[in-house]
Amino acid sequence: MRQVFSVLFCLSMAAELCGQTAISEPQREERDKAHQQAEKAQQKAALRSAAIEFRGATAFKEKDLRTALKEQITTVEQYGLSPARADDVAFFLALFYRKHGYAKVNVHYSIEGDRLRLDIQEGPQYTLGEVRFVGNQHEPADKLFDYLVGPTRERYSKLQKTLPFVAADIQEGADLAQRFYIADGFLDVKFDPAQDHYRSDSAVVDVTVTVSEGRQYFFGNLSFTGSTVYDPSTLRGQVEDLLKQPYTEARVADLPRRLQAYFKARGYYDIKVEATGDPTSAVNGHVPVQVAISAGPIYHFDSTTVSGLKRLHPGYVTRRFSSLEGKTYSPDVIDEKFRILMRSGLFNLLQIKPVPMNGNLLRLDIYAEEAKSKEFGFSVGYGSYVGGIFGVQYRDRDLFGYGRPLTTSFEINQRGYKGEILWEDPFLFDTEFAFKARLSALTFDLTATPSSSWAGGSSFPEKSPSNMKQVSRCRFVTSR
Repeated sequence: MRQVFSVLFCLSMAAELCGQTAISEPQREERDKAHQQAEKAQQKAALRSAAIEFRGATAFKEKDLRTALKEQITTVEQYGLSPARADDVAFFLALFYRKHGYAKVNVHYSIEGDRLRLDIQEGPQYTLGEVRFVGNQHEPADKLFDYLVGPTRERYSKLQKTLPFVAADIQEGADLAQRFYIADGFLDVKFDPAQDHYRSDSAVVDVTVTVSEGRQYFFGNLSFTGSTVYDPSTLRGQVEDLLKQPYTEARVADLPRRLQAYFKARGYYDIKVEATGDPTSAVNGHVPVQVAISAGPIYHFDSTTVSGLKRLHPGYVTRRFSSLEGKTYSPDVIDEKFRILMRSGLFNLLQIKPVPMNGNLLRLDIYAEEAKSKEFGFSVGYGSYVGGIFGVQYRDRDLFGYGRPLTTSFEINQRGYKGEILWEDPFLFDTEFAFKARLSALTFDLTATPSSSWAGGSSFPEKSPSNMKQVSRCRFVTSR
C-alpha cells in the first residue's frame, strides 16, 4: 500500500444563480455594519482634524486621545465649534483620564478662533491599594473584591496585578456586589458609599466598603388557588429546586414560567399563572408565596398556513405538520418540527405562531424566509501520488421547488477522474423515511493499465432526518 501525502487548498463560494430570489441581510447585521463604518469614519475625521490642540499630555499619545474623543471631535467638525461643544470635549477628555487612574486630572479649554485648545494637568496615576470590607459575615471578602474591581478588570489583562484607581468603577462594582447579595436572599442589604483613603507617601488609594447585610430570606409555604387541575404536591414538584434556594423576586417570577411550561406540555395553551410573595409577612425569614392558576381548556392542533415563500412549494412545509391535526397541543412537538425544517438548510427564518380558533383548536400560522438554495464551489490542490487536483461541485437544496436536494461533483487529477450525482428525498412519500439515490463514475490509473468503474445505488435510512440508521442498500458495479 502506497503512502500518499497531499495538501489541498480549497476555495469555495456560494453564488445565487438564475431563478434565485435575493434575500436581504438581517437588520441586526446591517445595523452592526453601519455602526462599524460610522466609527471608522469618525476615527479618520478625528485623526485628521486640525481644530483640536492638546497641551500637557504626556501619559498618552495624541492619536489615542483623538481616538477616545472621535465622536465629540466629529460633532465639532460637522456643526462648528461652540462653548457647549468645547465643554463636552473637555469633559470627556477628563473622563478618559480618570478611567485610567488619573483621579485628579484637570482639563481647561480655550477657544481661539476656529481652534479648540485643551490644557491638561494630568497629575499622578493612582493605583488601587488595599480593599477592606466591613460587616460582611455571610460572603467572603475575596468574592466581594472580584465584584468591586470587575468593571476595571474588564479593561485590563487578568495577569495585571496592579489596577488603576477609578472611583466610578468602584461604585459600579459595589452595585454589582449588592446585586450578588440580593440574588442570595439578602433583600435588605445596603452598601454604604466607598471611603477612599489616599496615601500621603505614594500614589496609592485604599478603599473601605461597609456592608449592612440584613436577614437572608427563604421560601415559606407555597399555596395554590384557582383552577389547578393537578394536586398541590404534583405542582410543587415542578418547582421544588427553586423552593430550596434563597427567596428572590427573580425566583418568584420564575415560578409561573415553570408551571406554565408544565401545563402547556399537556395541552393547556391558554394557561395563566400568577405568583405573589410578600417579604414583610415572612416568619423567621421564610416568605409565604401564593400561586393563582387558571388552567383553561385543553387545545388540539388544527390546520396549518404558510406565508413568505418565493420558490419552495408551501406543501413542503404544511405536510410536515399535517400529522398533528386533531392531536393534543404540545410546544415540544412544534419545537421538534421546527428543528427538522431548519436542519434542511432551506430557511433563513422560520416563525411558527399558534392561533386559537373556535372549538379549542389551534391553527399554526408559519412565516418563512428562504435561504439561498444553490451553491457552486471548486477546489484545487496537489498530491504527491495523484499529482495536480481540480474539482467542482454544484448543489441545489430545493430542486424544482420541492425541497429535494441534488448534488453533483466532479474531480480530475493526473491519474484519473471521478464524478458523482446524489439525489435525496428527505421525506419519502411524505413519511418520516428518507431516500437517497447515487450515481458515480471513477477512472484511476494504478499502474500502466487504466481502469474504470461505474456505480449506482440507493439507501433507505430510518426516521429521517433525526435518525439515519441504514437498513437496506442495493448497489451495482461494472468495471473493466
